[in-house]
Amino acid sequence: MIRKGRFARWNEKEYEISSRNKQIYLATTDAKELNNGFSRMGGSTATLLRPVDVKELEDAYEIVPYAILEGHRFAIEGLDPLTGMVKLVTNNAYAVKKVELHPYGSDAYMIELPYKSITVEEDRIPILGFENKFV
Repeated sequence: MIRKGRFARWNEKEYEISSRNKQIYLATTDAKELNNGFSRMGGSTATLLRPVDVKELEDAYEIVPYAILEGHRFAIEGLDPLTGMVKLVTNNAYAVKKVELHPYGSDAYMIELPYKSITVEEDRIPILGFENKFV
């Protein structure tokens, strides 16, 4: 599984988060969470949302996935669920000498590989005031 985006820990569980008009929302597709104050926002969507205050969160962070190929770091642009191929992107021109890459935009390079052939790593960057929190 490739996680990418903003997440928070609340009640000892991890949720994706979003914000609108300065309000933070926890998001889930688990219908059991309807008992924890989550509700369907905006109709019959499968996503359930729960508004929270930042003070209620145990932690908040952005997850940036990446992979290392031949000693070079590549950002994970996305996973095609139909083909199982992962698009990896770098702007490191030296990586072209070690990995067979294709031009991608004006100054980047990309390669698509099967998900099972790479190891996904994550950077976890604190957000929403958790930047100075010590573990």
